[in-house]
Amino acid sequence: MIRAKFRINLPQVAKNLDHVVVLVQQKVALQLLEGIVNMNPVLTGRSRGNWYVTIGAPSGEYDEQGFPTSAEATVQRGRGVVETITTLGTVYITNNTPYITELEKGTSTQAPQGMVQVTLDRVGAQF
Repeated sequence: MIRAKFRINLPQVAKNLDHVVVLVQQKVALQLLEGIVNMNPVLTGRSRGNWYVTIGAPSGEYDEQGFPTSAEATVQRGRGVVETITTLGTVYITNNTPYITELEKGTSTQAPQGMVQVTLDRVGAQF
């Protein structure tokens, strides 16, 4: 019989696991944001530009005039928030455009299945 003696620094293991969990949370949040924004139907860009990422509480923000002109600009804004995550918490991806619920119901021929649930299902299937 071979016996091995080893030590585990449990506080260090826990710290490393916390870091990994945060990285996974960041990755999932970005995949969700990118999927939702890229599937968002576009006529004026108003709804696509009003996706906001917040931590701890949903955003109440709605910008009727100053929305980004590209999906990438919206994702970049959200990425800036996601990259600030340092501990596990609740990440919200919200859109307060008045007609966003109708778009999610599939009223646009550009996204007849909506965009949020489709993206949640696709990203969730990875786990």
